[in-house]
Amino acid sequence: MKRLLAAGVALAAMSLAVPAFAQDTLPGIDPAQVKGKITYYTHWTSYITDGLFDKWVGEFKKMYPNADVDVQGITTYAETMSTRLSTGDYGDVLDTPASVPPDQLSDFFAPLDDLKLSDDFNYADAWSQDGKPYGYTFGVNVEGIVYNKDAFTKAGITGVPKTYTDFIADAKKLKAAGTIPIVINMASGWPLTVFDGLALAISGDGNFLNDTVKDPAPFSADKPYGKSLGILHQWISEGLTEPDLTTDHWEDSKGWLASGKAAMWFLGNWSINQVIQEGSGKAGLKADDIHIGFFPLPYDDSGKYGVNSGHDYGLSVAKNSQNIPTAKAWLEFLLTKTDISQIAGFIPGYKKLPPTLPQLTEFQSYNPNIIAQPPTTAAYVNATNLINFTGGHGEQSLMNADDYNAAIDKLNKDWADAISRQ
Repeated sequence: MKRLLAAGVALAAMSLAVPAFAQDTLPGIDPAQVKGKITYYTHWTSYITDGLFDKWVGEFKKMYPNADVDVQGITTYAETMSTRLSTGDYGDVLDTPASVPPDQLSDFFAPLDDLKLSDDFNYADAWSQDGKPYGYTFGVNVEGIVYNKDAFTKAGITGVPKTYTDFIADAKKLKAAGTIPIVINMASGWPLTVFDGLALAISGDGNFLNDTVKDPAPFSADKPYGKSLGILHQWISEGLTEPDLTTDHWEDSKGWLASGKAAMWFLGNWSINQVIQEGSGKAGLKADDIHIGFFPLPYDDSGKYGVNSGHDYGLSVAKNSQNIPTAKAWLEFLLTKTDISQIAGFIPGYKKLPPTLPQLTEFQSYNPNIIAQPPTTAAYVNATNLINFTGGHGEQSLMNADDYNAAIDKLNKDWADAISRQ
């Protein structure tokens, strides 16, 4: 993964150009069979609003004149698609929902081994069952602090914090300067999943999350999960986050960070371009006037940085699709022949596409220990589903509890019960 990030740094300045192989078709796709209309369900709602999907569908239709794609964006994607999966109504192509355990992939999705793409993808085994792939990722993320450089300057902060003590001190300087120190978007829920990755980073073990099924009390304060959750709790209890934690303001918060009304959030590199591109419009600024940086979160005072890295959403074909040839062609086109992964700020899942995010250069300069997260096991997914800990719901419930310590105790008890039922 260090090599992967280093490649992203070296290639960060490259322009977005459609690769020379863009007109190639892959094994498993017969152009004569790519016809008819399919439905694609996606969480990329902003790319519908700004016309990017219209452009990509148009390019797809130039390659396959007899095919068409109806792109349907869903704002509450994780929750809505979990329901749709249970009803069987989930379109022809979909961003792979995290709620499907690895041992159930073949129940919902069509195998993609005939496309022969696995050797060319990072995290190619992320959605694999019995040696067959059922999804490929849009891209790879590292998680850290996305920050507004001008907000730091306004507060008199001349460099990024290297220890957690300094991080908290800087957050208080930002608050004193009239800036929201850290946006957590608690009401949205899903942004809090970054604290699962932080627990892994603190542990220093890529298998940490999967191994929690062996621990009946992984959320205790002295353990990596407990330390991660304790950091979030401290930010909230000390008033270092946005004041309103009950309203979903995800879209507005991009403008806050772009304008300097807010200084930081803790998310993956995918969020950087959203701040610059979408936040600029909300803040009434030009994108070139927004100065965004990216550094590892110093979760302790050691001066060393563990950083979680993993794949983002994948793309899958519905098993019950009535038009699998066209669905597979759209999946292959979107992942390998468009710039969606680069626009999203990813290290692309498709290895032949170059990363183009300049903030990765700064991030790498702090020499983080980047820990690759392997695919989650069925045992872990099932346990988190049983206690409704997925999608940030677990963190949300804890932070909303009247008694945090009592809530941690209850969470450990619920977890012990969940893993005993495996």
